[in-house]
Amino acid sequence: MKLFVLILLLTFSTDCKSQSNSEKVETEKRTELKPPFNNQGEQEDYWAQELFKKEYKKKHYSKFIGEITKTDNKIHFGKVQYIELLDINSDYHLIFEKGLLYPDILSAISLRIGNVEELEFLSGNPKVKRFRFWLYRSNVANPQVYIFELTNEKANEKTDWKSFIKNAELTFVKDGWIII
Repeated sequence: MKLFVLILLLTFSTDCKSQSNSEKVETEKRTELKPPFNNQGEQEDYWAQELFKKEYKKKHYSKFIGEITKTDNKIHFGKVQYIELLDINSDYHLIFEKGLLYPDILSAISLRIGNVEELEFLSGNPKVKRFRFWLYRSNVANPQVYIFELTNEKANEKTDWKSFIKNAELTFVKDGWIII
């Protein structure tokens, strides 16, 4: 009887896989967002994606010509214009310090900008980086989302952030939706 039990155990155990061994599962990166959405962030990513699909027209904006200075959280463009940066990752300050995006481009003298983020899912080319930010206007309760694109024709996969910004130009900027 012991021999019979031993044969049964060996027979059934040889075809069994351990549950503790995990297999790495590769998931495909989402290239296009579609409804339904799990949260507001996915909805806003979709809106950004659609804005680029429907409104994108590449244009070459010139850098700010003149003196650019920085004081605390403000970037000054000449003597009158400035952008106040509200809790923005310090890496993104370079975009403004290099004069790529400045108040004249958005037909303003002063701007308050927050929540700058790179939209990596829309930036498949190492020469192009796409972003969104919130623009706070005086006497307007809610911020407006803006989308913009920077292009650096000399960039590649190994180009670091500072080098990318050094040779970048603003190639697209567009107002989006209101944050409620």
